[in-house]
Amino acid sequence: MYIPTPRCLLRSGLAWLLVLAATPLFARGPEQPLRIPLEDFGFQPLSPQFLLNGSSMLTLNYVDEKHLLVTFVTHRLIPRLPNEPADDQDRMVDAILLELPSAKILARTSWHLHDHAQYLWNLGHGHFLLRVRDSLTTFAPLANLSAGQPFAEHPFITSAERRLAVLIISPDSDLLIVESVKRKPPDEKPKTALFGPTPQPKFSEKDPVQINFYRLHSSDDATSVSPVFAGAVISKGTGDIPASTAGYLAVVDQGHQHWAFDFHSYAGKVNELSPFDSTCSPAPLFVSHSEFIAFGCRGGQTMQQIGGFNMRGEEMWEQGLFGAFIAPSLAYAPAGGRFALSRVMLRNSAVPDQMISNDEVSSQTVVVYQTGTGKQLLHADCSPVERAGQNFDLSPSGTALAVVHADAIEIYKLPPLTSKDESDLKLAQTSAPPENNLPIHFAAQAASSNDADADANPPQSGAQSFSQPSTQSGAANNTPSDSSQSGASTQQTAATPDATPAPQTTPPPATQPLADPSPDQHRPPPTIYTLPTDKAPTSDHPKDPPQ
Repeated sequence: MYIPTPRCLLRSGLAWLLVLAATPLFARGPEQPLRIPLEDFGFQPLSPQFLLNGSSMLTLNYVDEKHLLVTFVTHRLIPRLPNEPADDQDRMVDAILLELPSAKILARTSWHLHDHAQYLWNLGHGHFLLRVRDSLTTFAPLANLSAGQPFAEHPFITSAERRLAVLIISPDSDLLIVESVKRKPPDEKPKTALFGPTPQPKFSEKDPVQINFYRLHSSDDATSVSPVFAGAVISKGTGDIPASTAGYLAVVDQGHQHWAFDFHSYAGKVNELSPFDSTCSPAPLFVSHSEFIAFGCRGGQTMQQIGGFNMRGEEMWEQGLFGAFIAPSLAYAPAGGRFALSRVMLRNSAVPDQMISNDEVSSQTVVVYQTGTGKQLLHADCSPVERAGQNFDLSPSGTALAVVHADAIEIYKLPPLTSKDESDLKLAQTSAPPENNLPIHFAAQAASSNDADADANPPQSGAQSFSQPSTQSGAANNTPSDSSQSGASTQQTAATPDATPAPQTTPPPATQPLADPSPDQHRPPPTIYTLPTDKAPTSDHPKDPPQ
Protein backbone atom coordinates (compact mmCIF):
# COMPACT_ATOMS: atom_id res chain seq x y z
CA MET A 1 0.00 0.00 0.00
CA TYR A 2 1.32 3.43 -0.97
CA ILE A 3 1.57 5.99 1.83
CA PRO A 4 2.34 9.56 0.67
CA THR A 5 5.30 11.20 2.35
CA PRO A 6 5.05 14.67 3.89
CA ARG A 7 7.03 16.05 0.93
CA CYS A 8 4.46 14.58 -1.50
CA LEU A 9 1.62 16.11 0.53
CA LEU A 10 3.35 19.49 0.40
CA ARG A 11 3.75 19.26 -3.38
CA SER A 12 0.12 18.28 -3.76
CA GLY A 13 -1.00 21.21 -1.63
CA LEU A 14 1.12 23.65 -3.61
CA ALA A 15 -0.29 22.27 -6.86
CA TRP A 16 -3.86 22.90 -5.67
CA LEU A 17 -2.95 26.44 -4.62
CA LEU A 18 -1.54 27.10 -8.09
CA VAL A 19 -4.73 25.77 -9.68
CA LEU A 20 -6.90 27.99 -7.49
CA ALA A 21 -4.72 31.00 -8.21
CA ALA A 22 -5.06 30.43 -11.94
CA THR A 23 -8.87 30.07 -11.73
CA PRO A 24 -10.70 33.40 -12.24
CA LEU A 25 -13.13 34.39 -9.50
CA PHE A 26 -16.50 35.29 -10.99
CA ALA A 27 -19.00 37.53 -9.22
CA ARG A 28 -22.06 35.66 -8.10
CA GLY A 29 -25.06 36.42 -10.28
CA PRO A 30 -28.52 37.27 -8.96
CA GLU A 31 -30.31 34.49 -7.11
CA GLN A 32 -32.95 32.57 -8.98
CA PRO A 33 -36.34 34.18 -8.31
CA LEU A 34 -39.17 32.56 -6.43
CA ARG A 35 -41.59 31.50 -9.18
CA ILE A 36 -45.36 31.21 -8.63
CA PRO A 37 -47.34 29.99 -11.70
CA LEU A 38 -50.46 32.05 -12.32
CA GLU A 39 -52.33 29.08 -13.74
CA ASP A 40 -52.58 27.75 -10.16
CA PHE A 41 -55.08 30.57 -9.48
CA GLY A 42 -57.23 30.08 -12.59
CA PHE A 43 -55.42 32.72 -14.64
CA GLN A 44 -56.26 32.59 -18.34
CA PRO A 45 -54.16 34.12 -21.13
CA LEU A 46 -55.02 37.74 -21.86
CA SER A 47 -55.37 39.40 -25.24
CA PRO A 48 -51.99 40.93 -26.20
CA GLN A 49 -53.76 43.64 -28.18
CA PHE A 50 -55.82 44.74 -25.18
CA LEU A 51 -52.67 44.81 -23.05
CA LEU A 52 -50.68 46.78 -25.64
CA ASN A 53 -53.45 49.29 -26.21
CA GLY A 54 -53.60 50.31 -22.56
CA SER A 55 -56.31 48.20 -20.95
CA SER A 56 -55.75 47.51 -17.26
CA MET A 57 -56.15 43.72 -17.13
CA LEU A 58 -53.53 42.46 -14.67
CA THR A 59 -52.16 44.03 -11.46
CA LEU A 60 -49.50 43.01 -8.95
CA ASN A 61 -49.09 44.82 -5.61
CA TYR A 62 -47.34 44.19 -2.32
CA VAL A 63 -49.67 44.38 0.70
CA ASP A 64 -46.67 44.07 3.02
CA GLU A 65 -43.33 42.24 2.86
CA LYS A 66 -45.00 38.81 3.10
CA HIS A 67 -48.22 39.23 1.12
CA LEU A 68 -49.19 40.02 -2.46
CA LEU A 69 -52.46 41.18 -4.00
CA VAL A 70 -52.92 39.85 -7.54
CA THR A 71 -55.85 40.78 -9.79
CA PHE A 72 -56.63 39.74 -13.37
CA VAL A 73 -59.48 39.72 -15.86
CA THR A 74 -61.38 36.42 -16.04
CA HIS A 75 -63.57 34.95 -18.75
CA ARG A 76 -66.97 34.15 -17.33
CA LEU A 77 -70.61 35.14 -17.69
CA ILE A 78 -71.21 38.80 -16.84
CA PRO A 79 -74.43 39.61 -14.99
CA ARG A 80 -76.78 42.08 -16.65
CA LEU A 81 -77.62 45.23 -14.75
CA PRO A 82 -80.74 47.36 -15.19
CA ASN A 83 -80.34 50.74 -16.88
CA GLU A 84 -76.74 50.16 -17.93
CA PRO A 85 -75.10 53.16 -19.63
CA ALA A 86 -74.68 52.83 -23.36
CA ASP A 87 -70.89 53.14 -23.15
CA ASP A 88 -70.34 50.34 -20.60
CA GLN A 89 -67.67 47.73 -21.36
CA ASP A 90 -68.36 45.16 -18.68
CA ARG A 91 -65.85 42.60 -17.46
CA MET A 92 -65.11 40.46 -14.40
CA VAL A 93 -61.88 40.73 -12.41
CA ASP A 94 -60.65 38.27 -9.77
CA ALA A 95 -58.61 39.48 -6.78
CA ILE A 96 -56.41 37.10 -4.77
CA LEU A 97 -54.50 37.65 -1.51
CA LEU A 98 -51.33 35.51 -1.48
CA GLU A 99 -49.00 34.58 1.35
CA LEU A 100 -45.26 34.56 0.63
CA PRO A 101 -43.23 32.48 0.05
CA SER A 102 -45.78 29.63 0.28
CA ALA A 103 -48.10 31.13 -2.41
CA LYS A 104 -51.03 30.07 -0.24
CA ILE A 105 -54.34 31.73 -1.18
CA LEU A 106 -55.65 33.51 1.91
CA ALA A 107 -58.67 35.21 0.33
CA ARG A 108 -60.36 35.68 -3.01
CA THR A 109 -63.14 37.79 -4.51
CA SER A 110 -64.52 39.04 -7.86
CA TRP A 111 -65.37 42.54 -9.03
CA HIS A 112 -67.81 43.55 -11.79
CA LEU A 113 -66.21 46.46 -13.67
CA HIS A 114 -67.62 48.57 -16.49
CA ASP A 115 -64.67 49.85 -18.52
CA HIS A 116 -61.07 49.02 -19.42
CA ALA A 117 -59.35 51.81 -17.48
CA GLN A 118 -57.25 51.44 -14.32
CA TYR A 119 -59.31 50.22 -11.40
CA LEU A 120 -56.80 49.61 -8.57
CA TRP A 121 -54.23 51.74 -6.70
CA ASN A 122 -52.02 50.91 -3.75
CA LEU A 123 -52.57 53.40 -0.91
CA GLY A 124 -49.71 51.93 1.11
CA HIS A 125 -49.78 50.44 4.62
CA GLY A 126 -51.91 47.53 3.40
CA HIS A 127 -54.75 49.68 1.98
CA PHE A 128 -56.03 49.80 -1.61
CA LEU A 129 -58.24 52.07 -3.67
CA LEU A 130 -60.84 50.49 -5.97
CA ARG A 131 -62.63 52.38 -8.75
CA VAL A 132 -65.96 51.23 -10.17
CA ARG A 133 -67.11 53.75 -12.76
CA ASP A 134 -66.58 57.07 -10.95
CA SER A 135 -66.90 55.86 -7.38
CA LEU A 136 -63.88 55.10 -5.20
CA THR A 137 -63.84 52.73 -2.24
CA THR A 138 -61.04 51.41 -0.04
CA PHE A 139 -60.30 47.99 1.41
CA ALA A 140 -57.56 46.47 3.58
CA PRO A 141 -57.36 42.72 2.82
CA LEU A 142 -54.84 41.78 5.50
CA ALA A 143 -56.24 43.96 8.29
CA ASN A 144 -59.74 42.53 7.78
CA LEU A 145 -58.69 38.94 7.13
CA SER A 146 -59.27 37.75 10.69
CA ALA A 147 -62.78 39.21 10.63
CA GLY A 148 -63.59 37.14 7.54
CA GLN A 149 -64.14 40.21 5.35
CA PRO A 150 -60.78 40.87 3.68
CA PHE A 151 -62.34 42.69 0.72
CA ALA A 152 -64.95 44.67 2.62
CA GLU A 153 -65.20 48.08 0.93
CA HIS A 154 -65.52 51.45 2.63
CA PRO A 155 -66.85 54.56 0.85
CA PHE A 156 -64.12 56.98 -0.10
CA ILE A 157 -64.99 59.40 -2.91
CA THR A 158 -67.84 59.33 -5.39
CA SER A 159 -69.21 61.46 -8.21
CA ALA A 160 -72.51 61.65 -9.99
CA GLU A 161 -71.75 64.62 -12.22
CA ARG A 162 -68.06 64.31 -13.05
CA ARG A 163 -65.92 61.71 -14.76
CA LEU A 164 -62.60 60.69 -13.28
CA ALA A 165 -59.73 61.42 -15.64
CA VAL A 166 -56.58 60.92 -13.56
CA LEU A 167 -55.73 59.65 -10.08
CA ILE A 168 -52.24 60.24 -8.68
CA ILE A 169 -50.99 58.90 -5.34
CA SER A 170 -47.73 60.30 -3.96
CA PRO A 171 -44.77 57.93 -3.45
CA ASP A 172 -45.18 58.22 0.33
CA SER A 173 -48.92 57.48 0.03
CA ASP A 174 -49.96 60.64 1.87
CA LEU A 175 -51.35 62.76 -0.98
CA LEU A 176 -54.11 61.95 -3.47
CA ILE A 177 -54.65 64.06 -6.58
CA VAL A 178 -57.96 63.59 -8.40
CA GLU A 179 -58.46 65.12 -11.84
CA SER A 180 -61.95 65.09 -13.34
CA VAL A 181 -64.01 66.53 -16.18
CA LYS A 182 -67.68 67.26 -16.44
CA ARG A 183 -69.71 64.20 -17.34
CA LYS A 184 -71.44 64.24 -20.71
CA PRO A 185 -74.23 61.98 -21.98
CA PRO A 186 -72.65 58.98 -23.74
CA ASP A 187 -72.78 58.79 -27.49
CA GLU A 188 -74.58 55.95 -29.16
CA LYS A 189 -72.84 52.75 -28.07
CA PRO A 190 -70.08 52.05 -30.62
CA LYS A 191 -69.55 48.70 -32.18
CA THR A 192 -66.98 46.55 -30.44
CA ALA A 193 -63.63 46.71 -32.22
CA LEU A 194 -62.33 43.47 -33.67
CA PHE A 195 -58.99 43.98 -31.90
CA GLY A 196 -58.33 45.96 -28.77
CA PRO A 197 -60.69 47.82 -26.46
CA THR A 198 -63.68 49.67 -27.80
CA PRO A 199 -62.56 53.26 -28.53
CA GLN A 200 -64.26 55.98 -26.55
CA PRO A 201 -64.28 59.71 -27.12
CA LYS A 202 -61.34 61.57 -25.61
CA PHE A 203 -61.83 64.50 -23.32
CA SER A 204 -62.29 67.70 -25.26
CA GLU A 205 -59.44 70.18 -24.97
CA LYS A 206 -62.11 72.80 -24.28
CA ASP A 207 -63.37 70.96 -21.20
CA PRO A 208 -61.76 72.44 -18.09
CA VAL A 209 -60.19 69.93 -15.74
CA GLN A 210 -60.76 70.29 -12.03
CA ILE A 211 -57.91 69.01 -9.86
CA ASN A 212 -58.74 68.19 -6.24
CA PHE A 213 -56.09 67.51 -3.59
CA TYR A 214 -56.61 65.28 -0.55
CA ARG A 215 -54.18 64.55 2.26
CA LEU A 216 -54.43 60.91 3.31
CA HIS A 217 -54.52 59.98 7.00
CA SER A 218 -54.52 56.48 8.51
CA SER A 219 -56.57 55.72 11.61
CA ASP A 220 -54.74 55.01 14.86
CA ASP A 221 -55.33 51.28 14.45
CA ALA A 222 -54.34 51.45 10.73
CA THR A 223 -57.65 49.87 9.70
CA SER A 224 -58.82 52.77 7.52
CA VAL A 225 -57.57 55.67 5.42
CA SER A 226 -59.39 58.99 5.33
CA PRO A 227 -59.01 61.72 2.69
CA VAL A 228 -58.88 65.28 4.00
CA PHE A 229 -59.75 67.88 1.38
CA ALA A 230 -56.77 70.21 0.89
CA GLY A 231 -57.58 72.42 -2.10
CA ALA A 232 -58.53 72.50 -5.76
CA VAL A 233 -57.49 74.19 -8.99
CA ILE A 234 -58.79 74.46 -12.53
CA SER A 235 -56.59 73.57 -15.50
CA LYS A 236 -56.90 73.19 -19.25
CA GLY A 237 -55.61 69.62 -19.27
CA THR A 238 -54.69 66.57 -17.23
CA GLY A 239 -51.15 65.69 -16.26
CA ASP A 240 -48.68 64.52 -13.64
CA ILE A 241 -48.15 67.11 -10.92
CA PRO A 242 -44.83 67.13 -9.02
CA ALA A 243 -46.42 67.91 -5.66
CA SER A 244 -46.05 66.61 -2.12
CA THR A 245 -47.83 67.33 1.14
CA ALA A 246 -45.29 70.10 1.81
CA GLY A 247 -45.09 71.88 -1.55
CA TYR A 248 -44.48 71.50 -5.28
CA LEU A 249 -41.67 71.63 -7.84
CA ALA A 250 -41.58 74.31 -10.51
CA VAL A 251 -39.35 74.28 -13.61
CA VAL A 252 -37.51 77.53 -14.35
CA ASP A 253 -36.32 78.21 -17.91
CA GLN A 254 -32.91 79.93 -17.65
CA GLY A 255 -32.41 80.06 -21.41
CA HIS A 256 -29.93 78.32 -23.72
CA GLN A 257 -31.28 74.86 -22.77
CA HIS A 258 -30.48 75.46 -19.09
CA TRP A 259 -33.23 74.76 -16.57
CA ALA A 260 -33.56 74.93 -12.80
CA PHE A 261 -35.95 73.53 -10.22
CA ASP A 262 -37.58 75.53 -7.43
CA PHE A 263 -39.45 74.01 -4.51
CA HIS A 264 -42.45 76.11 -3.44
CA SER A 265 -43.74 75.43 0.05
CA TYR A 266 -47.46 75.98 0.61
CA ALA A 267 -46.32 78.34 3.37
CA GLY A 268 -44.86 80.62 0.67
CA LYS A 269 -41.15 79.81 1.02
CA VAL A 270 -39.16 79.09 -2.16
CA ASN A 271 -35.99 76.95 -2.21
CA GLU A 272 -33.76 77.10 -5.28
CA LEU A 273 -32.57 73.61 -6.24
CA SER A 274 -30.14 72.13 -8.75
CA PRO A 275 -29.91 73.22 -12.39
CA PHE A 276 -30.45 70.70 -15.19
CA ASP A 277 -29.37 70.86 -18.85
CA SER A 278 -31.91 69.61 -21.36
CA THR A 279 -32.93 70.40 -24.93
CA CYS A 280 -36.60 70.06 -23.90
CA SER A 281 -38.54 71.17 -20.86
CA PRO A 282 -37.69 68.62 -18.13
CA ALA A 283 -40.34 66.64 -16.28
CA PRO A 284 -39.65 66.21 -12.53
CA LEU A 285 -41.36 63.65 -10.28
CA PHE A 286 -41.01 63.08 -6.55
CA VAL A 287 -39.79 59.62 -5.51
CA SER A 288 -39.94 60.47 -1.78
CA HIS A 289 -40.45 63.53 0.42
CA SER A 290 -36.78 64.42 0.07
CA GLU A 291 -35.72 63.28 -3.43
CA PHE A 292 -36.98 63.56 -6.98
CA ILE A 293 -36.01 62.47 -10.46
CA ALA A 294 -36.31 64.43 -13.68
CA PHE A 295 -36.52 63.34 -17.30
CA GLY A 296 -34.90 65.44 -19.99
CA CYS A 297 -33.56 65.40 -23.54
CA ARG A 298 -30.09 65.40 -25.05
CA GLY A 299 -30.52 66.77 -28.55
CA GLY A 300 -34.05 66.89 -29.92
CA GLN A 301 -37.27 66.44 -28.00
CA THR A 302 -37.05 62.78 -27.05
CA MET A 303 -36.81 62.24 -23.30
CA GLN A 304 -33.94 59.79 -22.92
CA GLN A 305 -32.09 61.31 -19.98
CA ILE A 306 -32.80 60.80 -16.29
CA GLY A 307 -31.26 62.51 -13.27
CA GLY A 308 -31.61 62.18 -9.51
CA PHE A 309 -31.90 65.24 -7.23
CA ASN A 310 -32.25 65.99 -3.53
CA MET A 311 -33.78 68.86 -1.60
CA ARG A 312 -30.34 70.21 -0.62
CA GLY A 313 -29.95 71.56 -4.16
CA GLU A 314 -27.70 68.78 -5.48
CA GLU A 315 -27.91 66.74 -8.65
CA MET A 316 -26.84 63.33 -7.34
CA TRP A 317 -26.46 61.54 -10.69
CA GLU A 318 -27.46 61.55 -14.33
CA GLN A 319 -27.59 58.84 -16.98
CA GLY A 320 -29.10 58.00 -20.36
CA LEU A 321 -32.16 55.93 -21.23
CA PHE A 322 -31.33 54.11 -24.42
CA GLY A 323 -33.67 52.66 -27.00
CA ALA A 324 -37.10 53.65 -28.30
CA PHE A 325 -39.81 53.17 -25.70
CA ILE A 326 -43.31 54.13 -24.60
CA ALA A 327 -45.41 53.82 -21.43
CA PRO A 328 -42.82 54.46 -18.71
CA SER A 329 -44.16 53.77 -15.23
CA LEU A 330 -42.73 53.76 -11.71
CA ALA A 331 -42.97 51.86 -8.43
CA TYR A 332 -41.57 53.36 -5.24
CA ALA A 333 -39.98 52.18 -2.01
CA PRO A 334 -39.07 55.41 -0.16
CA ALA A 335 -38.23 53.48 3.02
CA GLY A 336 -35.40 51.76 1.16
CA GLY A 337 -34.40 54.75 -0.96
CA ARG A 338 -35.25 52.89 -4.17
CA PHE A 339 -37.56 53.05 -7.17
CA ALA A 340 -38.28 50.84 -10.17
CA LEU A 341 -38.73 52.14 -13.72
CA SER A 342 -40.61 50.10 -16.35
CA ARG A 343 -40.50 50.85 -20.08
CA VAL A 344 -42.14 49.17 -23.06
CA MET A 345 -39.29 48.85 -25.55
CA LEU A 346 -39.99 49.18 -29.28
CA ARG A 347 -38.16 47.91 -32.34
CA ASN A 348 -38.59 51.33 -33.93
CA SER A 349 -39.77 54.70 -32.71
CA ALA A 350 -43.54 55.08 -32.48
CA VAL A 351 -45.91 57.97 -33.02
CA PRO A 352 -47.13 59.17 -29.61
CA ASP A 353 -50.74 58.44 -28.64
CA GLN A 354 -51.08 55.69 -31.21
CA MET A 355 -52.01 52.07 -30.71
CA ILE A 356 -49.25 49.56 -31.38
CA SER A 357 -49.12 45.95 -32.50
CA ASN A 358 -47.24 43.04 -31.00
CA ASP A 359 -44.75 43.12 -33.89
CA GLU A 360 -43.62 46.61 -32.87
CA VAL A 361 -42.75 45.63 -29.29
CA SER A 362 -39.47 44.00 -28.32
CA SER A 363 -39.92 43.73 -24.53
CA GLN A 364 -40.98 45.35 -21.28
CA THR A 365 -38.03 45.99 -18.99
CA VAL A 366 -37.94 46.93 -15.31
CA VAL A 367 -34.82 48.43 -13.70
CA VAL A 368 -34.48 49.02 -9.95
CA TYR A 369 -32.43 52.09 -8.99
CA GLN A 370 -30.83 53.21 -5.74
CA THR A 371 -32.13 56.78 -5.58
CA GLY A 372 -29.12 58.29 -3.84
CA THR A 373 -26.52 56.98 -6.30
CA GLY A 374 -28.40 56.03 -9.46
CA LYS A 375 -26.92 52.53 -9.21
CA GLN A 376 -28.92 49.94 -11.14
CA LEU A 377 -29.57 47.08 -8.74
CA LEU A 378 -31.57 44.70 -10.93
CA HIS A 379 -32.86 44.35 -14.46
CA ALA A 380 -35.88 42.11 -15.13
CA ASP A 381 -38.32 41.53 -17.98
CA CYS A 382 -42.12 41.38 -17.83
CA SER A 383 -44.35 39.26 -20.04
CA PRO A 384 -46.93 39.54 -21.31
CA VAL A 385 -46.13 43.20 -21.99
CA GLU A 386 -48.68 45.47 -20.32
CA ARG A 387 -48.80 49.07 -21.47
CA ALA A 388 -50.64 50.09 -18.29
CA GLY A 389 -47.50 49.09 -16.35
CA GLN A 390 -49.17 47.42 -13.35
CA ASN A 391 -47.45 44.04 -13.70
CA PHE A 392 -44.56 44.76 -11.31
CA ASP A 393 -44.02 46.18 -7.82
CA LEU A 394 -41.36 46.86 -5.20
CA SER A 395 -41.79 45.59 -1.66
CA PRO A 396 -42.33 48.39 0.90
CA SER A 397 -38.76 48.02 2.19
CA GLY A 398 -37.31 47.94 -1.34
CA THR A 399 -35.65 44.57 -0.71
CA ALA A 400 -37.66 42.58 -3.28
CA LEU A 401 -39.09 43.07 -6.77
CA ALA A 402 -42.12 41.16 -8.01
CA VAL A 403 -42.84 40.92 -11.75
CA VAL A 404 -45.18 38.96 -13.96
CA HIS A 405 -43.09 36.95 -16.41
CA ALA A 406 -44.07 34.03 -18.65
CA ASP A 407 -47.46 33.62 -16.95
CA ALA A 408 -45.91 33.41 -13.50
CA ILE A 409 -45.09 35.76 -10.64
CA GLU A 410 -41.33 36.01 -10.17
CA ILE A 411 -39.94 37.51 -6.97
CA TYR A 412 -36.32 38.66 -6.93
CA LYS A 413 -34.35 39.42 -3.79
CA LEU A 414 -32.50 42.72 -4.01
CA PRO A 415 -29.13 43.43 -2.39
CA PRO A 416 -29.32 44.93 1.11
CA LEU A 417 -28.52 48.58 1.68
CA THR A 418 -24.82 49.29 2.02
CA SER A 419 -23.58 51.46 4.86
CA LYS A 420 -23.25 54.35 2.39
CA ASP A 421 -26.82 53.78 1.17
CA GLU A 422 -28.07 53.92 4.75
CA SER A 423 -26.08 57.08 5.41
CA ASP A 424 -27.37 58.71 2.21
CA LEU A 425 -30.95 57.74 3.08
CA LYS A 426 -30.75 59.22 6.60
CA LEU A 427 -29.25 62.43 5.24
CA ALA A 428 -31.96 62.69 2.62
CA GLN A 429 -34.71 62.13 5.18
CA THR A 430 -33.37 64.89 7.40
CA SER A 431 -33.43 67.32 4.46
CA ALA A 432 -37.11 66.69 3.61
CA PRO A 433 -39.20 69.88 3.70
CA PRO A 434 -41.34 70.06 6.84
CA GLU A 435 -44.86 68.79 6.26
CA ASN A 436 -47.78 71.11 6.83
CA ASN A 437 -51.55 71.09 6.76
CA LEU A 438 -51.87 74.34 4.83
CA PRO A 439 -54.22 74.55 1.84
CA ILE A 440 -52.61 73.31 -1.35
CA HIS A 441 -52.32 76.14 -3.84
CA PHE A 442 -49.93 77.51 -6.42
CA ALA A 443 -49.15 81.00 -5.24
CA ALA A 444 -48.08 82.49 -8.57
CA GLN A 445 -51.56 82.02 -9.99
CA ALA A 446 -53.70 82.05 -6.84
CA ALA A 447 -56.92 84.02 -6.97
CA SER A 448 -58.21 86.24 -4.20
CA SER A 449 -60.44 84.77 -1.52
CA ASN A 450 -63.39 86.69 -2.90
CA ASP A 451 -63.15 84.80 -6.20
CA ALA A 452 -63.76 81.37 -4.67
CA ASP A 453 -67.11 79.79 -5.35
CA ALA A 454 -68.98 78.84 -2.19
CA ASP A 455 -69.91 75.53 -3.81
CA ALA A 456 -66.23 74.61 -3.87
CA ASN A 457 -66.09 74.18 -0.09
CA PRO A 458 -66.54 70.64 1.24
CA PRO A 459 -70.00 69.82 2.58
CA GLN A 460 -70.32 69.38 6.31
CA SER A 461 -72.57 66.34 6.16
CA GLY A 462 -73.47 63.55 3.80
CA ALA A 463 -71.16 61.48 1.61
CA GLN A 464 -68.09 63.01 0.10
CA SER A 465 -68.36 63.15 -3.63
CA PHE A 466 -66.76 65.12 -6.37
CA SER A 467 -69.79 66.54 -8.07
CA GLN A 468 -67.89 68.28 -10.83
CA PRO A 469 -63.99 67.86 -10.95
CA SER A 470 -61.16 65.83 -12.78
CA THR A 471 -53.47 58.82 -12.56
CA GLN A 472 -50.93 57.35 -12.30
CA SER A 473 -55.52 57.93 -12.46
CA GLY A 474 -58.66 56.16 -13.27
CA ALA A 475 -60.21 57.31 -16.46
CA ALA A 476 -62.95 55.76 -18.46
CA ASN A 477 -61.32 56.24 -21.80
CA ASN A 478 -59.30 53.49 -23.43
CA THR A 479 -57.26 55.30 -26.04
CA PRO A 480 -53.58 55.20 -25.11
CA SER A 481 -51.80 58.51 -25.14
CA ASP A 482 -48.45 57.76 -23.56
CA SER A 483 -45.56 59.11 -25.51
CA SER A 484 -42.45 57.46 -26.83
CA GLN A 485 -40.77 60.67 -25.77
CA SER A 486 -42.03 60.45 -22.24
CA GLY A 487 -40.11 60.14 -19.06
CA ALA A 488 -41.94 57.94 -16.62
CA SER A 489 -45.08 57.57 -14.63
CA THR A 490 -45.56 55.94 -11.34
CA GLN A 491 -47.22 52.78 -10.37
CA GLN A 492 -48.37 54.76 -7.36
CA THR A 493 -49.07 57.78 -9.78
CA ALA A 494 -50.47 55.99 -12.70
CA ALA A 495 -52.50 57.59 -15.38
CA THR A 496 -55.44 55.90 -16.95
CA PRO A 497 -54.24 53.29 -19.37
CA ASP A 498 -56.37 54.67 -22.09
CA ALA A 499 -55.67 58.32 -21.52
CA THR A 500 -52.12 58.66 -20.26
CA PRO A 501 -51.76 62.28 -19.21
CA ALA A 502 -48.87 64.52 -20.06
CA PRO A 503 -46.65 65.40 -17.11
CA GLN A 504 -47.16 68.74 -15.61
CA THR A 505 -43.73 70.25 -15.20
CA THR A 506 -45.26 73.46 -13.87
CA PRO A 507 -48.24 73.08 -11.53
CA PRO A 508 -51.59 74.26 -12.85
CA PRO A 509 -52.92 77.66 -12.00
CA ALA A 510 -54.95 77.75 -8.87
CA THR A 511 -58.13 79.25 -7.64
CA GLN A 512 -58.51 80.40 -4.07
CA PRO A 513 -57.20 77.72 -1.68
CA LEU A 514 -60.05 75.85 -0.05
CA ALA A 515 -59.92 75.37 3.69
CA ASP A 516 -60.66 72.12 5.53
CA PRO A 517 -63.66 71.97 7.86
CA SER A 518 -62.73 72.55 11.48
CA PRO A 519 -61.72 69.40 13.41
CA ASP A 520 -64.83 69.44 15.58
CA GLN A 521 -67.14 69.28 12.56
CA HIS A 522 -68.35 65.96 11.18
CA ARG A 523 -66.28 65.08 8.11
CA PRO A 524 -68.24 63.08 5.53
CA PRO A 525 -66.56 60.86 2.94
CA PRO A 526 -64.79 63.08 0.36
CA THR A 527 -66.25 64.32 -2.84
CA ILE A 528 -65.10 66.39 -5.76
CA TYR A 529 -66.50 69.88 -5.88
CA THR A 530 -67.13 72.24 -8.73
CA LEU A 531 -64.99 75.33 -9.03
CA PRO A 532 -65.94 78.52 -10.88
CA THR A 533 -64.37 77.98 -14.29
CA ASP A 534 -65.16 81.53 -15.38
CA LYS A 535 -63.07 82.94 -12.52
CA ALA A 536 -60.19 80.51 -12.37
CA PRO A 537 -57.11 81.07 -14.53
CA THR A 538 -55.94 78.27 -16.76
CA SER A 539 -52.67 77.15 -18.27
CA ASP A 540 -51.47 74.84 -20.99
CA HIS A 541 -49.62 71.67 -20.06
CA PRO A 542 -46.43 70.43 -21.69
CA LYS A 543 -46.71 67.68 -24.26
CA ASP A 544 -43.59 65.69 -23.37
CA PRO A 545 -44.80 63.62 -20.44
CA PRO A 546 -43.87 60.91 -18.07
CA GLN A 547 -47.01 58.87 -17.61
